[in-house]
Amino acid sequence: MASAAQSPIGRVVVPPRRTQAERREESENRLLAAAAAIIAREGYLAATLERVGTEAGFSRGLAGRKFGSKDGLIEAVIWRVSAHVHEEVDGAIAGLTDPLDQLLALFDRFVELVLTDTAVRAYFVLFSAMIANRLDTQSVFEEVQQRFGQRIEDLIVGAQRTGRVSAALPPAHAAFMVGCLLAGISVESAMGYAQDQPGDPVALRRDLTAMLARALGA
Repeated sequence: MASAAQSPIGRVVVPPRRTQAERREESENRLLAAAAAIIAREGYLAATLERVGTEAGFSRGLAGRKFGSKDGLIEAVIWRVSAHVHEEVDGAIAGLTDPLDQLLALFDRFVELVLTDTAVRAYFVLFSAMIANRLDTQSVFEEVQQRFGQRIEDLIVGAQRTGRVSAALPPAHAAFMVGCLLAGISVESAMGYAQDQPGDPVALRRDLTAMLARALGA
């Protein structure tokens, strides 16, 4: 019988070598995951380039060589989390055709990520640090927040066209309200509030989503 390292005819199977691009992508993914974990657990100041490199299982200098500076690393974390959230929302609304249903699914999935996802928690730890310390990453946060806010506003406009949200409600104002609600929940979670409270996270998400639906007149 051939061993696990051999093909059925007895030849040793050599796994294909990864390309340089694949190795680069893997190292970047591990560095960004390590940075997010440190930030979520210990805060912005703890995520030094050297610490991120060693936590990811690489040399102390690799994060610096890849991202150039701590600001470069933090910007990469922000953009990676942004892409992750949009992908998760895409999955949550897949198969839904009604814009209000899509908006409520977006809201529910975002709250779930805030309560359970280390990278999203890290984003809002960084967001809080940016506000408190006027970090140079403010412009990056603004771009990310505006992009997500526009996604919310587009869904509200669509829900108004179908008659499920009052046309008297200015879409930009409604989107701002939804964004502020999500940001508040997220910052409270980053501070550990949600983890310290008794109760069922699923029920919390359900109640928050129901309150949003009522606020929009659904």
